[in-house]
Amino acid sequence: MKIRTYLLIVLLTAMLVFPSSIVKGAIVTDAIPKPINVTNTPGTWYLGALPDNVNMNKSPLVFVQGLHGNAKDWWEETVYYGENDMYNYAYANGYRTAFVQLEDATGGDAADMWHNGQMLAPMLEEIYNYFGEQVTIIAHSKGGVDSQTALVHFGAWPYVNDVITLSSPHYGSPLADLAYSSWANWLADLIGRTDEGTYAMQTGEMEKFRLITDENESAYKNNYYTASGTGWGPFFSALWFGGAYIGGDNDGLVPVWSSKLPYGTHFFSGGDDIDHDNIRMGNSSFDRIATLLNDTSAHTSANWFTAASSDSQYVPEQLLRGGSLSTNQLVEELIPVESDNNRVVFQILTASEDVNVKLISPKGKEYTKKSKQYIQSEGENFFKNTYIQTFTIDQPGAGEWQIDINSSNEDAYFIVTNFQGSNALNLNWRELEKEAKNKDKKDKKLKIDKKVKKNKSKQKKPRDISNEILDIIQADTYNVTYEIVGTTEDGETFYRTAVKSYYQYDEN
Repeated sequence: MKIRTYLLIVLLTAMLVFPSSIVKGAIVTDAIPKPINVTNTPGTWYLGALPDNVNMNKSPLVFVQGLHGNAKDWWEETVYYGENDMYNYAYANGYRTAFVQLEDATGGDAADMWHNGQMLAPMLEEIYNYFGEQVTIIAHSKGGVDSQTALVHFGAWPYVNDVITLSSPHYGSPLADLAYSSWANWLADLIGRTDEGTYAMQTGEMEKFRLITDENESAYKNNYYTASGTGWGPFFSALWFGGAYIGGDNDGLVPVWSSKLPYGTHFFSGGDDIDHDNIRMGNSSFDRIATLLNDTSAHTSANWFTAASSDSQYVPEQLLRGGSLSTNQLVEELIPVESDNNRVVFQILTASEDVNVKLISPKGKEYTKKSKQYIQSEGENFFKNTYIQTFTIDQPGAGEWQIDINSSNEDAYFIVTNFQGSNALNLNWRELEKEAKNKDKKDKKLKIDKKVKKNKSKQKKPRDISNEILDIIQADTYNVTYEIVGTTEDGETFYRTAVKSYYQYDEN
């Protein structure tokens, strides 16, 4: 009894001596004061509270949010994991902090990196002057691209020492390409997500950005540290949809190859427990960030690898369909499925949740919202404000699967069929384009029809950009949709769709 009483006294004493917000570990509380009077006004910035255990030897941290994001993303709700504790961790570890609001903060259309970069540059100067020293940027997703634009193209590099990017699409995201495809455009236009922020994240647009950024000497004035994950979020969530579409190593939105910079240090490669939503959380990333900041000498060697081209990545095994929905007019889509698929996932995206969808197998079996193979979720990121209805069929029968879609209002639909366990196509993008250009019908392995669209940004470009750079920025981006028909080793016909954007594209 005396021993138990003694242990209880020790425990209570420890709780008084050590506050609940401790430097290491996951114990953080709501008692940590958050930034005050935060408005969603682009061009404003806010200080975090000064920690009781503030360490003036530590570089102040400036947090930059991602596409369609807000400064509050660093301490308010994440999409899947509750409150973001990144700010709590920074405070508990004695860091001074600041948070910025870019064009995206209004909740409306997102801006491209040029407008956000121009807006961010003077804020970084103001924050530098406030603290009287260089700051460290911690940026999530597109915020890393916005940050680099501010440093390299708008002269903010002297105000910053290190830049830490958490799953930033330095080479773009295939999901942005998808949003501008001929199949998805119906839906993307309806939900208003073909904005300039999404447009800028196409792989073709980021090809332009890398061309005019990586050759700029200011790109080497700061140290860049990059991080990535390979998780796809909760099963059949919108992130899972993105991960399945992209294929390979990705975090549900950004491929690992796109998250790296050839002159940066990739300090954190998260596994399947790290996705695009939780990589910005303190309990996922802060210990690694703190280790990096405490000992940058261990990470001062840049990778200096040859940047991984998207051309070398394998084309996803998918089929795309889409179109408009008239009020109370049934639409029937036939999806051919060949043998030897372990699983086929049919995902139907619409602007409204009040769209009735039914899946019918080649043998006439019907799947509805009441089927165990069905799940509904909400989209985010490039397909935010959409509703996703998913049917997952294990060991599907070969033949034509029918999808019936009926809406009580004007709407649009986009279908992504993902073939899992299939290597029917088995080509990387470079090989696919070579096949598409092959004019010799005798040697042609695949029948490929291409639909090429020229896209041009509608947003006026900011001031203080040279004419030479403007010419590249304002050049057309080509979005190419490949409709593919081939034959498997067993002699079955298969159908696939692939989408990719290009900056310079040879249409011949």
